[in-house]
This record gives sequence, structure tokens and C-alpha cells, in this order.
Amino acid sequence: MMKSQATSSLRRLLALGCAVVLVLGLAACDLEDLVSAKYEGTRTETAAFSVPGVPVLDVESSNGAVVVRSVPGQTDVQVTATVRSRGTSQTEANERAAAVVLRLEQQGGKILLAYRGSEQTDDVRRYTGVAFDVTMPPMATLGVQTSNGAISVSALQGRFQLATSNGAVELADLVGQAVVQTSNGKITVERCQGVLELDTSNGEIRLVDVSAALDAATSNGAVLFSGTPIGDANRLTTSNGKIEVLVPLTTSVEFSAVTSSGSITSSLPLVGDTQGKEWRATLNPPETAKLSLRTSNGAIRIDARP
Repeated sequence: MMKSQATSSLRRLLALGCAVVLVLGLAACDLEDLVSAKYEGTRTETAAFSVPGVPVLDVESSNGAVVVRSVPGQTDVQVTATVRSRGTSQTEANERAAAVVLRLEQQGGKILLAYRGSEQTDDVRRYTGVAFDVTMPPMATLGVQTSNGAISVSALQGRFQLATSNGAVELADLVGQAVVQTSNGKITVERCQGVLELDTSNGEIRLVDVSAALDAATSNGAVLFSGTPIGDANRLTTSNGKIEVLVPLTTSVEFSAVTSSGSITSSLPLVGDTQGKEWRATLNPPETAKLSLRTSNGAIRIDARP
């Protein structure tokens, strides 16, 4: 009886081992297929759109960067779409790039630039990414949705809705309202004015020379702010990261700062409660703006902007 049970157990163990080898073998083949796709095929398409009034631009892509910026004196919207596909041979890579379905379309004042995975074959979607480079007049309503790619928007005025994953977002010289969301990516904002709603995870948020109403949040990353907060509902929030704030000495702002594990320090002549891990104090009271600072496992520093 004991011998029979031992034999049965051994058979089950051998069967399990064979199954594991089979699964690993398939995974190895799959990985080998991806690694061997070392050839790159490219394809470039360009388009120009004349738009009456302020253009509304929507961009959809994946596995490629999206860059949008204004050019002085330009009155139309000019687009360059760059397709990059991989293959195990140059012929295969070129064929995949040629098979990609792109949409460069206009309806009145609305422009759509799209590379959609749902419109591609499985083979093309697996090995392909598309980057968009756009130049346009300075006024715009802009929406960008991508993944595994960075977004850069500069020198524009208007409303901006920007979302990516596994990619950084860079904003520069914008005036208006910007709503930004990414994951596993850094957000950098320079010389912007208006309203900023920024959200990321596993990435730093850096704001330089900014004058805006702010709501910026990250996890596992620092938040660095230099500029002037506008209004009474500004927030900088992180977990597992420090917060550094630099404001002009002439700014009138109330700071509400809280950290769970870390110190709060300032060289400014603040008036109010500046003890322990929870501060509420004002620079140049009475305040004309309020700024909430929240972190866990990180220090908070509040100082004068150079």
C-alpha cells in the first residue's frame, strides 16, 4: 500500500514537472520572438489643416511620444506622424509599418490624430508605436491620450487635457488650464500660468517659475515648487517624498504643512504655529493665498525664492 502511494506521488510530481517545463518553454519561445524582432521599419506621414478660429486637437496613440507646440506666425496645424515597427527581418518590419492604420482627420474646427490599437491587427499592435509632432497657432483646446510615451506641450494658450502611463509629461510656457495624469512618470512644469491639476505615481513633480492655482499629487516622489500660488485651494501632496516650496518674499500666503515622518523647516518670517510636524503659519499676513502641504515619510522645506 505504501509503495503504491509513493509511486502515485512520484507520477504526479513528474507530470507537474513536465507541465512546468512546457510552460517555461512556451514563455521562452515568446520572449525569444520579441527579442529577435531587432529590425525596425519606419513610415512617416504629414498633414496640414487650416482651421477657422481656435482649433480643437485630439491625439490618441501608444508607444510613442506626443509633442505639441506653437510656432510664431503659423496659422495652420501641421502634423508629422512617425510609425516605428519591429520585425525579425527588415522586410517584416517594413510590412508591419506599412500596415498601420492612422487617422489624420478634420471636421470643421476639430482635428483628430489617432493610432488606435483596436484598429490594428494583433501582429501590428504588438510590435508598433506611433509618435506625433504637431506645430500650430498659439491658441488651442488640446486633448492627448497615450501610453508608454512622453507628452510635451509648450508655448500655447487654452485648455489642455493630457494623459499617459509609463511616460513623463513636460509643460512649458502655457497659459490656461492644464489637467495632467500619468503613472510611473515625472511631471515638469516651467513658466506656466493659470490652473494646474497634476497627478502621477512613482514620479517627481517639479514646478518652476509658476503662477497658478495648484493641485499636484504624487506617490513615491518629491514635489518641488518655485513660484506664486493663486487662490485659497492650493495643494501639494505626496507620500514617501519630500516637499520643497520657494516663494517670493513679498508673497502673502498661509501655509498648512503636515508630515507624518519628517521635519518641517523654514527661513521665512512666518507668523503662527511653527512647531512639531503640523504647521499653520502665514507669510506677510493677512494672506491672499493658501497652500496646503502634505507628505508622509518626507521632510517639508519652505524658503524664499532666489
